Amino acid sequence: MDIRHVRYFLAVADAGSITEAARLLHLSQPPLSTAMAKLEAELGVTLFVRRPRGIELTTAGHYLRAAGRRLIAEEQRVSATLRSIGLGLEGDLRVGAEPMGWWRVVSTQVAAFLAEHPKVQLELMDGRPTDLIQNLANGHLDMAIIPVLPEEPLAPVNDVSFTSEVIAHLPLSLIAPASWGLGGNGPAPLAELRDMTWVLPARMPGARSLSRLIDDNLTAAGVSPGRTISVPTVQTAASLVSAGVGLSVISTEMVDHYPGVTPVALVEEWPDLPLGLVRRRDTVATPIAERFADLFR
Repeated sequence: MDIRHVRYFLAVADAGSITEAARLLHLSQPPLSTAMAKLEAELGVTLFVRRPRGIELTTAGHYLRAAGRRLIAEEQRVSATLRSIGLGLEGDLRVGAEPMGWWRVVSTQVAAFLAEHPKVQLELMDGRPTDLIQNLANGHLDMAIIPVLPEEPLAPVNDVSFTSEVIAHLPLSLIAPASWGLGGNGPAPLAELRDMTWVLPARMPGARSLSRLIDDNLTAAGVSPGRTISVPTVQTAASLVSAGVGLSVISTEMVDHYPGVTPVALVEEWPDLPLGLVRRRDTVATPIAERFADLFR
């Protein structure tokens, strides 16, 4: 059975006449009538009866109309799968991201990527940048999305070096416990906040871009926090701020997800935090990984 003839039949069945179907298919009527005759002869059934005002489907025609739609859909799925196999677009992909990276770019892209590449087995990991880099070096991840400093390349791990490309910039906000009432007092200079408790991400060797950016901004304002609580992740910091422990800095997009937190306007502006797509330098990117990376470029 010629799949093209099935497509033609579906057009005739949907249009209700050979003349109208030929117009929609950009064909002349005689070739379409011939194709329908060949299909009926091949199947050994009559698919429709010609009437003065169009065609009327037979029982066989109604069956082929329903089954033909499934056949065309399956043919399209088979073709798409084979094209994906030919391009290497099936298999496993393991991606890690620091929490702010999930909020900013990753979570918005996963559904679209899986819809386009249903044969890809996607494994996602979140965690601290140092843990993600370690997993990247060990081959447990294909790529990681973490805060980076373009002017400071990531240090090698176990003799594995990395490439990094900036794919986004995260706006940052200073946050305080809502119970402190700092959110509605107008822009405050950082110097006025120096004596408060600060909840800040740990200064981790090899992946301290956020803590470095915070340090530089505080130093530029002449601020050295009197008391600092070091935490492993920004979620931990935000949770502690919500509980009334102290101030912190997180991505602006995360602020609304912590009800006990309020953003504090500053006289000094926080610079945006670069977010990088990091991969092993010695690894040739698979077509799957390259297609996923293209979503962020």
